[in-house]
Amino acid sequence: MLAPLRRHFAQADVAEVRAAAEARGVAVPIGLTEALDQVVAAAEDDAARRAAQAAYRIDLSDQLLSNPGQWRGYTPGEASYYLAPGTVLHYGREENERGTPEHRYTLLTADDPTPVPVTNIRDILDDLTLRLRKTEALDETVPSTV
Repeated sequence: MLAPLRRHFAQADVAEVRAAAEARGVAVPIGLTEALDQVVAAAEDDAARRAAQAAYRIDLSDQLLSNPGQWRGYTPGEASYYLAPGTVLHYGREENERGTPEHRYTLLTADDPTPVPVTNIRDILDDLTLRLRKTEALDETVPSTV
C-alpha cells in the first residue's frame, strides 16, 4: 500500500520538494538532527496544548488553566503550569485498565515532596491560601533585622 508513495519520494527531486514546501511556509529539515528538533518542539507543544485542553475537567471557568501558552510541555507528554514561586501544577496522562486516557493534575511544591491530587480549581485555591497563611505566620514570628 505504501509502495507507490515510497516510489514517488524516491523518484522525486528533493530540491523540488523542498522548494515547494518552503514556498508554502513549511520549514523543511535538512537532516535528521533538525528533523528531531522539530519533532521535539512539536511534542512539547502538543503536551502543553493537551494539558490546557483537558483543564476543563478541573477549571470550568475557562480562564486560568485553558491557555496553552501558560503551560510548559515536555516530550514524555507531561506539562507544568507555574502558579507561584515554588508551586506548579503538573499534568500527566495515564491509560486506565480499559485503555482510556485519564488526565491527572497534581500540585507540586518545593517545600513538600508529596504531590497533591487536584480535582478542581478549589483544590488549588485551598492549597495556595494555606501556604499564604503559613508564610504570613512565619513573617510575624521572625523578628525584623532592619
